[in-house]
Amino acid sequence: MKRRAFITFIGGLAIAWPLAYYAQQPKPAPLKRIGILDIFGCRKPPDLLATRRLAELGWIEGRDFVVDCVSTIGRLDQLSALAHELVSRHPDVLISVPIPFIKALKQETTTIPIVMTGTPEPVRTGIITNLARPEGNVTGVSLFSFDIISKRIELLKEIVPHLKRLAIILSVYDDPKAAEITDEDLAIAATKFGFTWEYFRAAVANDYDKIFARLTAEHFDAAYITPSPLINQNRPHVIQLALRHLIPTIGEGSVWAKDGFLLSYGPNFIPYLARAAEYVDKILRGAKPSELAVERSSKIELVINLKTAKALGITVPPLLLARADEVIE
Repeated sequence: MKRRAFITFIGGLAIAWPLAYYAQQPKPAPLKRIGILDIFGCRKPPDLLATRRLAELGWIEGRDFVVDCVSTIGRLDQLSALAHELVSRHPDVLISVPIPFIKALKQETTTIPIVMTGTPEPVRTGIITNLARPEGNVTGVSLFSFDIISKRIELLKEIVPHLKRLAIILSVYDDPKAAEITDEDLAIAATKFGFTWEYFRAAVANDYDKIFARLTAEHFDAAYITPSPLINQNRPHVIQLALRHLIPTIGEGSVWAKDGFLLSYGPNFIPYLARAAEYVDKILRGAKPSELAVERSSKIELVINLKTAKALGITVPPLLLARADEVIE
């Protein structure tokens, strides 16, 4: 072989070998896509439990998955369109919490897995048929809610013994089935504890100012505030209104009393974010949501805010304080 041809041959091998080597290397797997229909505007705290739990399970954001988030702030009246927008991005798994959000996503897809991160009573509200075998594309974590309404009223009456008129503050965007169940359970509690109730429904943040002004003018004894995306987005404002109008308030999750309600009785929602991340992990690894039993919260916490009680001029019975899981002082 002539020298020039030999050099050309060697040079060709030098180029071809790396190309052949890289051609044989496996291409990196495409990043998984996690879709979130979000209550709080897609603001992700750095210490988010779900993200930390996913990292512990081997999923690093940016390396293994990306998040597609659609915010509902100021757009709760467009929920169906927002769910459609998120589903059209073809995520590998969907995540949300409120009953209307889960139902909106379920309406848009029967194939993409949907993970609940603390949705109350999914069987009674018609999201799934069975906790042990959901049989559809929805699974995740469920929380107590409607079935302990009577117990919440009993606790409220211990602090407000003169309770006769109770305001129930909801959102116009609440799920109709959830509202129906609430009404049934309130009727049972009213018969037992001797009070009447009236619904007040908010559509926008300013409605809460009008509602609390009415509660004062019409001499309501207390307010039971049901969880909803709208109330969650306006919780600090509602707490201030309740204090300004001297209205005792009870909420469902422990965070409500920690933030300033008089008391709350229900689950601590935060730890279940990590549990929901474990469902996401299993689904991204190939598990079918229909075969993943829905976990139901097992612990109920009574939280009493003594700072709020003092501001309202209320003395909390010592025996009730002794039963509390947490007292905010």
